[in-house]
Amino acid sequence: MHKKSLIYIFFFTLIISNGLLADESYDQKIQPEFNFIEATKETKISSGKKLAVVSANNYATKGAQEILSIGGNAADAAVTLQLILGLVEPQSSGLGGGSFALYFNNKNKTVTNFDGRERAPKKILKNHFLDKDNKPQKFFDAAIGGKSVGVPGTIKTLHKIHNKFGKLDWKQLFEPAIKLASEGFIPPPRLIQSLKKEKHLWKINQDNSFFKKIIENPSQKIRNIQYEKTLRELSKDYNEFYNGKIANNMVQAVKNSNINPGLLEKSDFLAYDTKDGNALCTELKDKILCGPKLPSSGGILLSQALIIYENYNFDSTISHKRKLLDILAFVYNERAIFLGDPEFDFVNTEKLIQKDYLLKKFDLFQENFVKKIDFPEKFHSTTHFSIHDNEGNVISMTSSIENGFGSRLFVDGFFLNNQLTDFSFKIKRKNKILKNIPEGGKRPLSSMSPILIFDKNYNFLFSIGSPGGTAIIAYVFKNIVDILYLNIDPIHSVNSGNYLKKGEKIYVEKNKFKTKEFDVIKRSNEKILQMPLTSGLGIIIKKNDLLFGIEDSRRDGNVFAK
Repeated sequence: MHKKSLIYIFFFTLIISNGLLADESYDQKIQPEFNFIEATKETKISSGKKLAVVSANNYATKGAQEILSIGGNAADAAVTLQLILGLVEPQSSGLGGGSFALYFNNKNKTVTNFDGRERAPKKILKNHFLDKDNKPQKFFDAAIGGKSVGVPGTIKTLHKIHNKFGKLDWKQLFEPAIKLASEGFIPPPRLIQSLKKEKHLWKINQDNSFFKKIIENPSQKIRNIQYEKTLRELSKDYNEFYNGKIANNMVQAVKNSNINPGLLEKSDFLAYDTKDGNALCTELKDKILCGPKLPSSGGILLSQALIIYENYNFDSTISHKRKLLDILAFVYNERAIFLGDPEFDFVNTEKLIQKDYLLKKFDLFQENFVKKIDFPEKFHSTTHFSIHDNEGNVISMTSSIENGFGSRLFVDGFFLNNQLTDFSFKIKRKNKILKNIPEGGKRPLSSMSPILIFDKNYNFLFSIGSPGGTAIIAYVFKNIVDILYLNIDPIHSVNSGNYLKKGEKIYVEKNKFKTKEFDVIKRSNEKILQMPLTSGLGIIIKKNDLLFGIEDSRRDGNVFAK
């Protein structure tokens, strides 16, 4: 029998044997459909006893597998995997962007948060994204060119993860990516599709022949010699990125951009450091959820959402979808008003996730509903991967250059981010200064949500994350609820339709639902919008001493387990 069929049978058997068939609150009408352009039409699943890797690309998964096979651990494999992702899906992540990662050390039962978020140049001002009339710029008027580029943090994050937990030599971890950049790779479908749809890349005054070759000959191997050279330099000394020729090249590209020249200087790179420390771990009723700390909003918002889901006394007539929509509307409002970089404005995280306080706030929110939320409605880009090694260590990592192709500035074989557009373009809301406004050296608020879930003894249960901009929170929340609370088959959960609510808008995944499914639960002030909510969920779940890796059908991802 085919391996995939066996896995499906196992899941179904597991569900029945444990009495875990979905309860009546689960909407049985949700069925996965695979008729949208971004999908690869097949969910990737695999099972094993000790090893599991899920990522957005087959080349990347294989690279991590290679490192694990020669004795590397999750930290080692993560370095290789991310370096390859930066090569084969440069539109989503890479050396020119930032990241958040959680690392679970199974021996010590500790979870470490690595904050590789980009920082704003020291010369940036609060009105950075206001036009000459003091009105917020349109997104793409601000995003393209040097103005939107923050100091990248991913390479320093990878080095810090490796330095703290890795086993193999740093240089050795670069070899698979260097070989692939040198010998060439077949462009993945999403890269090809993204380039064909892209409008802004060609406006930047630079040599775009590398990407034109991909469009002209999509079935042919493509080599990135610039990236190969960069990797060789960083394999010897990662600090070349912050205090060397590579840093100089990035500064010049930002300053000399023919569209929106930026403010980054060499001193901004020299001042950069990845922060590491304890993750934000929240005790739920019978589980522990660990997520990243601010400036990622993921840890706080998912803690809030699950505490409300577990404890709030909803009207018995309210449907499951309605509950999730109301919870999401609340946490997105929290994000817009109360969250930012804690180095610049104190955020009382402990209070925000305190149960009694939170439930009272949720009550008030429902009574005094906020109609409009001031942050961009972006639902794409970014990447997520998870790795479980044979020692039981786990890494959950989300990385991004923000919008697809970032700032569109291509330097030394990689794209520079446009992450500064994650700041609030508006300075005030109702005459109150917002927390997430541009300031020198500040980190913009992020929705990246690499999550690890444990039992009360910190035994690993579940790793999850997704790309998707601000929609990441909704994607991860829905799937955690499905799997942990409703006991829905994880494969079905990942492929079922996405939906979320911000302000008065309900966003429903196109081609996944019939409009009437939400018409019956919408309120008179709400508007339903259909759009491609393209998640890219990567999950590793442990069940009965077996590891299951699951990768979203909406992306080009791949899974390895052994």
